[in-house]
Amino acid sequence: MTRRLSRFSSAHSGSILRKLQFGFALAAMLLAGLMALFMDRALHRSLEAEDAQVMAAQAHAMLQRLAAGVTAPDPGGRPLLEKAEWRVLDDNGQILAQSGFMAGLPALKAPRPGAPAREVVTPDGRVYSVLARPWQRTGAAAGGTLLLVMDRSHEEALTSHFRRTLALGVGLAALVAALVARWVAAWGLAPLGRIVRETGTIDDQHLDRRLAVEQFPRELQALVDTLNAALARLQEAFERTGRLGAELAHELRTPLQNLRSTLENQTLAPDYTEAQRGTLGGLLEECDRMAALIDQILFLARAEGPGRLTREPIAVPCLLEEVRGFFEAAAEAAGVALRVEAGPLAVVGDRLLLTRALHNLVANAVCHTPAGGTVILGAEAQPGGTALWVEDTGSGIPPEWVPRLGQPFTRPPGSRPEGGLGLGLAIVARIAAMLGGSMDIRSRVGEGTRVTLRIGANLTLNSC
Repeated sequence: MTRRLSRFSSAHSGSILRKLQFGFALAAMLLAGLMALFMDRALHRSLEAEDAQVMAAQAHAMLQRLAAGVTAPDPGGRPLLEKAEWRVLDDNGQILAQSGFMAGLPALKAPRPGAPAREVVTPDGRVYSVLARPWQRTGAAAGGTLLLVMDRSHEEALTSHFRRTLALGVGLAALVAALVARWVAAWGLAPLGRIVRETGTIDDQHLDRRLAVEQFPRELQALVDTLNAALARLQEAFERTGRLGAELAHELRTPLQNLRSTLENQTLAPDYTEAQRGTLGGLLEECDRMAALIDQILFLARAEGPGRLTREPIAVPCLLEEVRGFFEAAAEAAGVALRVEAGPLAVVGDRLLLTRALHNLVANAVCHTPAGGTVILGAEAQPGGTALWVEDTGSGIPPEWVPRLGQPFTRPPGSRPEGGLGLGLAIVARIAAMLGGSMDIRSRVGEGTRVTLRIGANLTLNSC
């Protein structure tokens, strides 16, 4: 059953343009072939009818001569108005007279006297029509058989040439039909191409766009209506997801903030021991982690929905220095060195999104780099854009896990429990897509990891 469905699916896939072109060409070839066959049969029957009339007329004239007792040929060796060779036989089958060329013809099987003419093909490929008629001399008992033989080889050559011409005409007709069919099919399928182009411009930033139904042929208006309805449902789903994320964040933040405030107040109470205060401090850290998790989930929900990006030139070295300064204290506490390696480059993009992506990358790098290691923030110009990267000298990531990173809640084995829930790289990948770029991860176990963010075109700025 699966194989049948597969064959059915493959049979109905492929190019519609080619199918229409092939169908038009096949239809034209069949039509031209049927017409050629009809013309060939018509020509053959016309020639047969003409030859039959000529032989019948000649047989009638010669039977009149034989009835009058004339059995010898005319002085020229042929009867008057002769087209066929002839031979006069008596009742015993003896030749009484014959035309000059009759003696040189091969033996041909004649039909019975009075029957229609018979077509005979000789071993050398020549075609003859043979006719036999009984004759009787007027007022006498003498009689016999009159044989008429007409050479029709020239007609067969004519019809063979005609058939070759028809075959060539059928082939040319199929070729012309294929070319014309391609133009007609392309013209007819042009509205589909327009649908593809217009729907291709609709993204998460322009979900309110719709296709103008009245600008398409009647046959495609149902398809356009269906696409517009699907876009409306998609827009509604995106907006509902955005509202749900905002409401969820609000509903979760308020009780979480109340819980944090209560725990802070409890840590200040004088009747708690140091061990109890340590436990409360751990609970406060968990509250902070939950708050950060809510922010990350809310960002992913909003990033998947419609929104607007700001576009401004950003000096890359200055941005990297700002990020390094933000993490300088945390890196120093972890014993990790931070440095920037970037030339005078600039990109056009959303500063807040780019800063958030770099913060996530540097936070991951510092978290997974042991004391004495180094984290480098760098940038370089590449063909088609600028590459911003964060490289660490940490433990690295197993190769089988690298392709899976960037998906929400994906963490390689051995990750620290306090290192997050696997949303940092997912946010970076989403920001790269929003900025029209991509994220690339290169890692070696025991040597470190480099995460590269490729975005935009290259610009050159002299200062921040």
